[in-house]
Amino acid sequence: MKTFAKSTIGALLFAMSVSVSSFAIDDDLTQKKSFGVAMFPAADPSKLWMCLEKYKPGSKIELQLTNEKGEVMFREVLPAKGGKKNGFRQQFDLSQIGDGRYTFRISDGIQTEERTFKLSTPSIRETLPSRQITMN
Repeated sequence: MKTFAKSTIGALLFAMSVSVSSFAIDDDLTQKKSFGVAMFPAADPSKLWMCLEKYKPGSKIELQLTNEKGEVMFREVLPAKGGKKNGFRQQFDLSQIGDGRYTFRISDGIQTEERTFKLSTPSIRETLPSRQITMN
């Protein structure tokens, strides 16, 4: 039940962010840019959402994930699609990669955007028992 609630809340927040951002799109900006991209953490701390919207439907977009050394860890080319479906949404599971800085590079050959994030695993801290005094 908790998973369903988290998924539902996440979906609602996503829908609200997309609907709000679609009203805020400036016509001049969409004529200059080929796409817009948003990234945010998922309810699961090891996952990340990426949402991409194409403003110019005929363009192919390349998506890459690189590590600090510049090594490509993930690559996908989003095809040029016609019609009204110009959006791309994907959740990335980052639980199998190590701590460090990573960069998503999104490009259509003309416009390039980068989103850098840091993965870190919290250290376990030892907690010592505390003493309590109770008086009647």
